[in-house]
Amino acid sequence: MGLGGRLDATNIVDADVAVVTSIALDHTDWLGPDRESIGREKAGIFRAEKPAIVGEPEMPYTIADVAQECGAILQRCGVDWRYAVTENDWSFTDVHGTLAHLPLPQVPQPNAATALAALRASGLNVSEQAIRDGIERAILPGRFQIVSESPRVIFDVAHNPHAAEYLTGRLKKLVKSGRVLAVIGMLHDKDIAGTLAWLKSVVDVWYCAPLEGPRGATAEQLLEHLGKGNAYDSVAQAWSAALAEAKPEDTVLVCGSFHTVAHVMEVIDVGRSGGE
Repeated sequence: MGLGGRLDATNIVDADVAVVTSIALDHTDWLGPDRESIGREKAGIFRAEKPAIVGEPEMPYTIADVAQECGAILQRCGVDWRYAVTENDWSFTDVHGTLAHLPLPQVPQPNAATALAALRASGLNVSEQAIRDGIERAILPGRFQIVSESPRVIFDVAHNPHAAEYLTGRLKKLVKSGRVLAVIGMLHDKDIAGTLAWLKSVVDVWYCAPLEGPRGATAEQLLEHLGKGNAYDSVAQAWSAALAEAKPEDTVLVCGSFHTVAHVMEVIDVGRSGGE
């Protein structure tokens, strides 16, 4: 779904399996001010007598209410299915049994487990080897996407506290020998303070840029929450400055919005094509 669930245009499709991955405070102008309101909106994709997979471990009660109202078959993480992670692999258990020693995914672990729960609830005949191969190979562009080394460049569209918490955790697990330089642009209707609060602990130098349009935050608005950093007139300028100042052992992180990552991708594409 692009936004929420109940009123999203794609909800015109009656899906055989509906999935709610997580519930965070985002798009509150449209979805409501709290997790219960947002949960009800997201559960609007449920269908009668069809599996409704919920990966959010602290599920708002409104999701269960909607499932009961429409007759969906609710399957909750930690109740109807569960997973456990070790340093080297993970396991998954549901009514169909247990899959052990699964490869660690390149996408967020909770999302991989939720996708597996949905696949097994769908009734599709997929071999265990295909499942293992899919988990190992699946990537999501723009989500902790490492695009180059020396310096290491990472794209991550994290634009709310929930996503920033995940990004911070991934960065802390990386072998670090240099600084983290962050190119960031955000929309002003996001929780800027909450998002930056997580990232402050892992970023050494900030390169703040405005985003275009009425929803775009200015570089100065970002700096108000950071207290320190550099302001630029565009994402392209911020990216160029960060790249020019990065040493081979540094990490350049591009984050804060889909728009920010898209702008940098466009600059890179233009450079590869010789500016044509």
